[in-house]
Amino acid sequence: MSRFKYDKYDFSAGVAQYKAIMNGQDAAFAPATTQMAEFCMKYGGHNGRKFFSDPELFVRGNLDVQQEFGFDVPDMVWDVYSVEAEALGGDMAWFDDLYPALDNTRPIIETEKDLARMKAPDPFKTGRMPWVLEVLQLCQELTGFPHHIHYCAPINLCAQVMQFEKMVVAIAERPQFVHKVMNWLCEEVLAPYINAYFKVVPGAEIANGKDAVGSLPFITEEMVHEFSVPYLDKLRKLTGNRRGLRCDNWWGDAFAENAEEYWDIKLQVTPQYLKVQDPDCFRVGTERIRKYADKKGCALSFGVGTLLLQKGTREDIIRRVHEYMEVGSRGPHGKKFFLYFCSFSAQTPVENVRTAIEAVKMFRRGELPYAGEVLSGPGGVAAEMAGGKGFMGMSTGSDADKAKEAKQEAIALAASGRKPIFQGIYDAIMEFDGDTCAELVAQALEDGESPNDILDEGLIPPMGEVGDLFAAGEFFVPEMLMAAKAMKQGLEVLRPIITAKKSKPKGVIVTATVFGDLHDIGKNLVGMMLEGAGFKVVDLGVNVKAEMIIETARKVDADVIGLSALLTTTMPFMKLIVEQIKKEGMTIPVICGGAPVSRDFAMEIGANGYGDNAPEAVELCKRLVSERVPA
Repeated sequence: MSRFKYDKYDFSAGVAQYKAIMNGQDAAFAPATTQMAEFCMKYGGHNGRKFFSDPELFVRGNLDVQQEFGFDVPDMVWDVYSVEAEALGGDMAWFDDLYPALDNTRPIIETEKDLARMKAPDPFKTGRMPWVLEVLQLCQELTGFPHHIHYCAPINLCAQVMQFEKMVVAIAERPQFVHKVMNWLCEEVLAPYINAYFKVVPGAEIANGKDAVGSLPFITEEMVHEFSVPYLDKLRKLTGNRRGLRCDNWWGDAFAENAEEYWDIKLQVTPQYLKVQDPDCFRVGTERIRKYADKKGCALSFGVGTLLLQKGTREDIIRRVHEYMEVGSRGPHGKKFFLYFCSFSAQTPVENVRTAIEAVKMFRRGELPYAGEVLSGPGGVAAEMAGGKGFMGMSTGSDADKAKEAKQEAIALAASGRKPIFQGIYDAIMEFDGDTCAELVAQALEDGESPNDILDEGLIPPMGEVGDLFAAGEFFVPEMLMAAKAMKQGLEVLRPIITAKKSKPKGVIVTATVFGDLHDIGKNLVGMMLEGAGFKVVDLGVNVKAEMIIETARKVDADVIGLSALLTTTMPFMKLIVEQIKKEGMTIPVICGGAPVSRDFAMEIGANGYGDNAPEAVELCKRLVSERVPA
């Protein structure tokens, strides 16, 4: 008996509508597309290591589930951020029940010598590139649909091979080197890989880039213009000037200084349509996006967010799907609309997947229990953001303006009583000038200022402002990283003196990204902010099990344990760690954070606190340390 449920797969009706939209034509109905490989893996009972390395298992395992549930367009989304970097020698982490992921704790390229030593991969022989090509050939053979290749977009691939934080610093300090790396990645890695796909999949026209860290607020709008768009344009030229060379999954629309101008750029890199996905779609509002698409005469896609699909009630999901389909399908260009389910993960309940597809079919049948209801837009509260979950820990709109005004008043008041030398240190950090910061710290020491005063009056206050500016949406991740780097240069001048005097830090914090998760940008930001606030941080890195966290916390006499997760699939490990800590009889408070984590979730698993952003995490640690009774 076959291990697969179906011998034949028929997605022809949905594919026909999708193709019509891609070709600028009207569709008979709005098709629904998705990303769901991890869900298919779990639902089919497959092992992750096998699923993402066996072409037939991957293709049939996806198609079986998608046909059973009634999806319109077949989806083949593998671990798209790791294939090219793996082919360049990157280390992979494999899991039995999760997507595999690149472990980029070891940078592949840091210097000119590293770049000179790099060997261009052969897409037909190197790493899992041949696996991807075989997957796409098999998908076409089984469905008749030339499924597009997904590639890691240039700036995202650069972040993978250099490490994100190091790339950001290099952009500020060695921009020409970053340009050199990105040119090489486009010319020697991405273009040959994509061209190999066009060669082996007849009729293929689309290559779709994935670019999570190429989005706001991971990078600034200036970086988008200099380090993202030009290389996507270059890649299009290198792959035959195909209009189907695109990159459609940018997010951060809600943080753009002018959303309409940001969407102009998105249309430049994805000329077939504009996609806006949650949480931005809900935050900006479907009606504003629909109005822009009508003005441009372009096709449109709204993306329903992963958190809602995982955590939402039946009513929540139907409401969101119906609003997005109703607003998306209205107006003169409403027949050029498709819905996107951002991701069904291994943690998505089966009933929620069925509800999402049922909601689409209800809408098509004219069953509209929420007709005319628009919940999205400024002031709207998304169901998945309830329970203390912020929006990247940042504010936009009027909230940001109020926060900014209040902060400016506080800064002016503090500056009026600050010594000139401390104000100079403060200004150097705010200007990301680490050399000047270090020089002024040394000067303050020569002038007789105590190390503690330099720390408390010069180095710590600007990091508080940086955190507030991030929370207000005035600073993005790169500015936080550059300010933290400048502060650390000053801190290094103080460190030998503080160490010699055996001055105690304000507390010891152990941080880790939990097992199964290799994302560390948020954790690293929190660590930098904690150091800037005078704490000692013991960072265990990524993919860390409970045993290591507990052993380290005991060894260093930790005051707080901080857990981070970016993937919904790894959140359960937070609960296991908290349970293990309590089982061991430890009284060290545990805090947690990360994109999918909420205050409600933290309470549910028995954590002692939740940080929605780096500044909030620092304040929480201060409070917990001050309240803690020594063991």
